Formats: sequence, C-alpha cells, structure tokens
Amino acid sequence: MVLALALALRLTTVALTFETPAQFDPGDLSRTAQSIAQGHGYPPTNRAPGGGASAFRPPGYPVFLAAVYAIAGRAAPSLGRLAGAFLGTLSVALIGLIALRLWGKRVGLLALAIGAVAPPLVILSTALISEALFVPVLLAAVATALEARRAKRQYRWAIVTGVLVGIASLTRTNGLLLLLPFALAFAPARRRRRLSAWMPAAAVILAASLTIAPWALRNWSVFHAFIPISDESGYTLAGTYNQVSRGDRRFPAVWIEAEHGGSPEYARILRKARMERWNEVTYGNHLQAAAIADIKSDPAYVLKVGYWNTIRMFNIGEARYAVNNLHDTGIPPALALIEIDSSPLLLMLAIGGLFAGPARRAPKWLWLIPACLFTTVFVTGFIRFRSPIDPFLVMLVALFVADLWETLLVKLAFVNPQSAQPGPG
Repeated sequence: MVLALALALRLTTVALTFETPAQFDPGDLSRTAQSIAQGHGYPPTNRAPGGGASAFRPPGYPVFLAAVYAIAGRAAPSLGRLAGAFLGTLSVALIGLIALRLWGKRVGLLALAIGAVAPPLVILSTALISEALFVPVLLAAVATALEARRAKRQYRWAIVTGVLVGIASLTRTNGLLLLLPFALAFAPARRRRRLSAWMPAAAVILAASLTIAPWALRNWSVFHAFIPISDESGYTLAGTYNQVSRGDRRFPAVWIEAEHGGSPEYARILRKARMERWNEVTYGNHLQAAAIADIKSDPAYVLKVGYWNTIRMFNIGEARYAVNNLHDTGIPPALALIEIDSSPLLLMLAIGGLFAGPARRAPKWLWLIPACLFTTVFVTGFIRFRSPIDPFLVMLVALFVADLWETLLVKLAFVNPQSAQPGPG
C-alpha cells in the first residue's frame, strides 16, 4: 500500500509536468537518448567549437532513456518522466529494505513511509535528469553489500555490487568516489595478513572497472586519450572557479557557464578554441588548467564555494536561486516551492537522527557514501545533486522518529525501559 501511494504521488507529479518542455540538461539528455534510440549513436558535441565526437554526457542515463524511447516507439520527455516515477518508487522500496536490514521492521516501515511522501524525493525523482537512474542503482548496491553480510560466500554479492557501482559511475561521474565505501564494505572486520581476506573488496573494484572498461575503450579509440567516464570536469570546474563567480555579490560563488559569462580568462580560451577548432577534449583540458590555476591563486575560495553551495543544495537560503535552478531541471515554480519549503525540515530531522544510538551502530561505510557525494558542493550547488543524499536523510529521519516515539513511551510509563515491553502502567 505504501509503494502504491509512492507511485501515485510520482505519477501525479508527472501529470502536472507532462507538457513541460525539456531544456538545458534535460533537453540535452533527451536529444542524446533520441539519437541513440534511432541508431545514430552519440550525437556530435555542442560543447566545443571544433565539433566532433562527444564524451561529455556519461552514457548510463541516455542509454536507459534511449531504451524507454525505443520500447515506446517514440521519443518524448514525458515518457522519461514516467519511467522516472517507477524508478523513484523502486528507490522507496530499496530505502525500506535497507532500513529493515539495518534497524528492524519498525524503522524499515517508517523509512518506507517517509520516502514515499517526502516532497524532495517525490519531485526530484520525476525530473528528466541522470539522478533518476543513479539513485536506485546506488541504493541497489547498498542493498547487495548488506546482503553479503548475511551470506556465507561474499564473492557473488561482491561482483554484483561492483557491477552496480560501475553502472552508477557510468551514470554520474562522481559515482567513481563510491568505490571507496563499497570496497570498505567488503573489507575484513579485523586486519588480517592473509591476502584472501581482502579478495571480496578487490572483486568489487575489479567488477566496477570491467563494467566501465567498454566505455573507456570507446573514448580511447575516439579521442586517443584516457577518459574513463566523461570529459566534463574542465567545463564544470570552470563554471565556479572564475572571476565572475568569485565577484558575484547577488549569488556568491555561483556556477555559471564561465566561457559565456564574461570572465576574461575563459573568454580568451574560447576565442583561441574557435580559431584553432579545438575538439571537446582539448577545449576541456584548457578550461580545467585555467580552473586549477584559479584555485591555486586563492585556495580559501574553495571553502567559500563549499559554504554557499551547501546552503543552495539543501535550500537553507537563496529561495530565488532555488526556484530558478529547479526550473532549469524542468520543475515548475509551484512544485519547486513545495520542494524548497520541505527540504530544511527533512535536513533538521535527519540531524536529530544522527544522535540516535542505532545510527552510530550502522556500518561506517554506509555513512561514508553520502559524505563522498556531498563533495560536489565544492564545485556546484545544484539541488538535483542532493538527490542521492536524500535517501540517507530519510533513513536518519526514520531513526529519529522511532527513537522519539520510544522515548515518549518510556516517559509516559507505557514501556518498561529495561525490557522494552509493556509495563504494569
């Protein structure tokens, strides 16, 4: 019943945004998927003056979206949003399963219910963005890693987990950071000198690497350069580490398209790129070098970027920015305001859950996952990048509510604090 409610809410959200045109990233992802579905493969780049092949978009979500378009027989952003509604419901199921495995039936049901109705999870899961696929794949990897703890032979689960981490990395480039927590999930509990004890962790890394390898080989054959996932890092870094973003007083340290935003250093790179007809990789490398030079000139600015992007990502301030940012993701203002107003409450309750005893008893690698994903604030504060963190916030909220409920029962003398069974009162 809870999952049916979750799906109904997501389908309703899709219905409210059915005619929303796909622009910016959603539009680019849809065009890429349409080209793949029609058998033309990845479309040429629109990021470099020299044109040519592209490795800008990680292939995971466009390939998934292309499969949706191929099955439906036509390419329409609304179909991608419908698929996102089902993926979002799958994410809710996985949140409940993970919480059940870690903390029992009560917390599992609470996490399931909260994940089903929490506006940030409902609204963002129906947008035409790569996080729609990234989140359920990530949660599936967590579920398989937890299942390995119950199994006698971990190798099978280690391989499945590694493949899922590889798919997540092919969906979003920061998925590569997940190799650390998931390898630790299969590391031996105690330090052992035997090499065999570390083989499950090695299997995770190997399986993930083999999953990524075909795309890396494609990039090598096309660009003659080692590009495991994407060449977007230079373009992304340059959007934040430039003179215009640094001097912006309205939205401090905000991400912009640096080479088109009036930043002198990137304008010079763009002029040279047009003259010499650079391809995507060459152009990205020059942008990345300039961004790194900008960071070295003022390392303290990195902390300023992290501070302001944390505020933006969790909707703690700058409501106008949040509405515009969500609009670029294909979310209309009314739904954007619901997401913006509910996010701080979700965050505050999750912070309360951090102090609950069960949260501290969870495996350390579990909380390392959102910590790794949080590092994106040092580049950009796009609200969609919080989507993979939200399921962990939901689990913490469930822990907080369960702990608060038990505390209230104890104080009201309905529960014996020693046995946690109904007392004489």
